[in-house]
Amino acid sequence: MGLSTEEMRRGSDMYGKLLVPLDGSGAAEMVLPYTEEIASKFGAEIILVSVSEQAVEEKDHLYRIYLERTVEHVERRLEDWGAKEKVTLKHEVLTGKPAGEILRYADQNTVSVITMASRGRSGQGPWRLGNIASKVLRATSKPVLLTRRPPETARLHRRRLIERILVPLDGSVTGEAAIAEAETLALALGAELVLFHAVEPFTGWIGSEAFAMYPEKEEERSEAAVVYLDRVEKELQEKGLSTSAGVDLGSASTKILEYAEANAIDLIAMSTHGRSGIGRWVFGSVTDKVLHAGDTPVLVVQASHV
Repeated sequence: MGLSTEEMRRGSDMYGKLLVPLDGSGAAEMVLPYTEEIASKFGAEIILVSVSEQAVEEKDHLYRIYLERTVEHVERRLEDWGAKEKVTLKHEVLTGKPAGEILRYADQNTVSVITMASRGRSGQGPWRLGNIASKVLRATSKPVLLTRRPPETARLHRRRLIERILVPLDGSVTGEAAIAEAETLALALGAELVLFHAVEPFTGWIGSEAFAMYPEKEEERSEAAVVYLDRVEKELQEKGLSTSAGVDLGSASTKILEYAEANAIDLIAMSTHGRSGIGRWVFGSVTDKVLHAGDTPVLVVQASHV
């Protein structure tokens, strides 16, 4: 299924320029295959950046050599991804605090999405990768694609990493903020959108013991969630998307992660809200837990971004 002119235009806006921060470690590079797959479908520009914390000529030179070599590897792999359009690749060595420089560069160069690894092994790379990813996510208003593990070898060989995208929804405008990004991505990749609503029970406490409050309301709320997802699903199907949906009762973050694992989800697209600078951020608690407890790649979209 090809994209319409309007869909291509919107895709170019949403995924036209992908920024990939790299620190020279293999852990950081595990995001590259996902970036390559997305760029190959949208004809997007890929910008690889490394940050030298001090203006040391020798260190800058080493970073440039590393980035030039990585660009060559990416160019070769893009041919295997079957890129329909020429994908432009750039590389930059920045100087300063890594998180701050990544944020500054993304804002000044109208980057569409920041793609980066959010967890590296101890001792690999000079940036303490997870710490930098956390700071970037907390301070940017741009969508961020975070990976925590390398893609499966079999999927790499098939050149299909993202086939099922889970979109957790709670009926709120904030919750729906990720739909447009996920929809555009699914259309380009030929992926299925899986809508999911976790109905959280009302919980009370007696001492240290929790108990369910108003259990008679749970069935009613679950039925309302089914009706809501059915409406969203029909709207997406009218646009030519393949969809499915699920509702479960329990803690939202726990149920999202369980559903993703049980249903072979390749990417979780979800929203969060709040931006108050690099030093402090009110992070959406459910998104936060999914990011820290799961291994499935997550596309985080700020509610204020849409």
